[in-house]
Amino acid sequence: MVEGLKSINELLHSNWPVETILCTSAFCDAQASEVDGEVEVVDKADFMAVSQHKNPQEVLAIAKIRAPVVNEGDWQIALDGINDPGNLGTIMRIADWYGINTVYCSTDTVDTFNSKVIQATMGSFLRVNVVRGDLSELLNDKKVFATLLDGDNVREISAPEGGVLLIGNEANGISEELLNHLSHTAVTIPGSGTTESLNAAMATAICCERLVGG
Repeated sequence: MVEGLKSINELLHSNWPVETILCTSAFCDAQASEVDGEVEVVDKADFMAVSQHKNPQEVLAIAKIRAPVVNEGDWQIALDGINDPGNLGTIMRIADWYGINTVYCSTDTVDTFNSKVIQATMGSFLRVNVVRGDLSELLNDKKVFATLLDGDNVREISAPEGGVLLIGNEANGISEELLNHLSHTAVTIPGSGTTESLNAAMATAICCERLVGG
């Protein structure tokens, strides 16, 4: 389910099969012409029962889930136990910005098609493939850069030609079990303040700028 005019129009211009587009009469009267497809008007109470948002834009689309087509570039992102849907969606959007088309997710990472994830991607879910599974197997034999508190200063690392940026759980970081199974380079983002850590999506963006965009 995709909500919001911008994301729906991106969906309609993609190769994802769209089942239906639903909207309220108020949205239809004001903005139906801005939707690049046919809409079905439903009662507002029925729409609110389906919508996953407290204050929706009053238009949503239902699409069939397309199987991921993995076409790895030089860089990928891997996520170990990311629980917050806003973080996952934002990280997918960051990946899209840096031209990273594959994100590996552990099986305990939040569902890719959670409505809040889809909303946070701002359409990037259409271009970023998410592969879910055992990270120790998915990342085997790959050049992994693991974000840890005691790693090498990411600002001082010569930009590598490619690899996988591994981001851990918001509260506990990357699991010890996974780290023990992977050959990896530990990297960190040094700070001058007193806060103990960065938001997972923020850390991803900083590391991407240094490693991928540097």
